[in-house]
Amino acid sequence: MKKYNSLLVLISLVGFFILFFYFNSEKTGLKDFFQSDEEIFLNDFRPIKMERERYLGEIADTSNHMYPYMNFGNICLPMLDQWRNGIEKGDYVSKKKDSLTLFVEGKKRKYYLHLDLKAVGSAPSPCKCSQLGKRF
Repeated sequence: MKKYNSLLVLISLVGFFILFFYFNSEKTGLKDFFQSDEEIFLNDFRPIKMERERYLGEIADTSNHMYPYMNFGNICLPMLDQWRNGIEKGDYVSKKKDSLTLFVEGKKRKYYLHLDLKAVGSAPSPCKCSQLGKRF
């Protein structure tokens, strides 16, 4: 009876690890599991290149508790507090690849918004707008 319980625990443990690796490697990659939220955000934010993308307004991620994103047509950036007051609807935003700075061209002014990593917190990563759901 004791050998049966030990075997059952061993089989359950092996099954858990198989499922764990399967689900984590398919969705975000196993390496993402061991990275901080800020590192994951940076890995997804750095490669983005934007050339005068017009800010169209907010869009909600229906799969993530209606988290607000900034809609630029093709690319959507999460609505970080540091960007909320810095970018207005109709502004044009540019970003160089591997840069942490957004260049904002408003109707009356042009300025840079530098990403403050301490204020990123557990924000979701930027994504294609087609992956998100409803508009506000």
